[in-house]
Amino acid sequence: MSSLSPAHRAALTAVVQACPDASLAQLGGAVAALPGDKAAELAVIVGEEARDRARRATAFAPLLPLFQARADGVPALVFPPMVLPRVWREAKIGEEAFLPLLDGAATVDGEWTLAADRLCARAAAVLRDRPREVWPEFQRPPDGAPPSTPAELAGCFDLTPLARTALPRLSVWLERPDDNQVAGLRLLIQDCLAVAPDGGRRMIDILFAHVADAERMLRVVTRTSRLADREVTLSHSDMGVFVERLLASVQARVQGVAALRSSLTADAMQTVVDQVGWCAGVLAEMDITLQIRPDSSWGKTARMARVQVSGQLSGLMKSTAAAVHAALPTKRRTIAGRMTRMSPWLEAPADGEPIEAAAALLTAVAGLRGAAVTFGCEADRAALKTEMTDYLSTWANEALDGVADGEVDNPDQALRLVGIAARFLTLIEALEAARAVRRRAATAETARLP
Repeated sequence: MSSLSPAHRAALTAVVQACPDASLAQLGGAVAALPGDKAAELAVIVGEEARDRARRATAFAPLLPLFQARADGVPALVFPPMVLPRVWREAKIGEEAFLPLLDGAATVDGEWTLAADRLCARAAAVLRDRPREVWPEFQRPPDGAPPSTPAELAGCFDLTPLARTALPRLSVWLERPDDNQVAGLRLLIQDCLAVAPDGGRRMIDILFAHVADAERMLRVVTRTSRLADREVTLSHSDMGVFVERLLASVQARVQGVAALRSSLTADAMQTVVDQVGWCAGVLAEMDITLQIRPDSSWGKTARMARVQVSGQLSGLMKSTAAAVHAALPTKRRTIAGRMTRMSPWLEAPADGEPIEAAAALLTAVAGLRGAAVTFGCEADRAALKTEMTDYLSTWANEALDGVADGEVDNPDQALRLVGIAARFLTLIEALEAARAVRRRAATAETARLP
């Protein structure tokens, strides 16, 4: 019976250990379908690795999000992903008898939590005693960046027993907790401070990693003490770093929006809508949860962001009006004698960059409805919508009048442009006007049929 040699087994084990989780699952399915003894041995290797990762996920569950960057790009405490398997490999040495307790135990209480906490304590010891064995080319983070160091990760592992009990209550703290639930949060922070002077901030970092909407974490931060909702108190505590991270992210997004303004593609405009909406959500949440002084550092940063975004939105709206006029232009037409009037130019291109640029800008204006309220631009946005609705409706109706009166040389081209006007009306959510234009266009199209 042929089998894998020790060298082959070691090489395959190293390859399997290097596979990402998603690839490991696919590899397991592919290997199971292969014939032969060597494939069977490889299947055993893959199965053992999958079981080992499941145990690691159970034991280190509170800290797992700390090993990947946040999807929203907000500065946060993040550790190198390669540290996770290295720490686990060292922490489980000598603890093999406890590992079976972790199998399938993530949803029930029992002795598995003791085994998990024991393994986390071992991981903390490894990081403190032998950091060079698990940390890749350690370099101290720059000033102002989250402290991603072996000592910081060890401190987080010290808090995993508390974090394991806190995470089920996180959803309550993010909403509207009652007095008893708020007291539980404050007791948790006190327990963390008893573990280490930075324990409170580390616990908030751990909880923050489990929250997708960064601004909602302000609701937890401002409830960690009786005076935490006041800037003068929060800014002088370890918890103030979370507000500073959010404001730094707002500033970065504001600069990104300014850079995207010159690109009138649909993707760029959608990014602008997303970024401005995110900034609006953060600033609105700060207004609700924090008592910020206008003359303070935080107050000035927030006010400057509002001013910059407001100016960019105003420029965006002006660009939208210009783009619509360029996509569906008018030209001066002689009525009688020297009498002229502006009428739709029905020889304009019915496709191309001007059309798509105008569509992207109109989509952005519609998508900014909620954010415009936060930045004080909703009146301008509503006025622009009214102006564009009137312009597009008038443009389309005059074009259809020309088609009906037989004054148009190319009716098909004119009807295509009328369809674009109806599309633009739909994009700015002027649905009734869009339906009226489409009904008239359908009637004109029917009238032209033989």
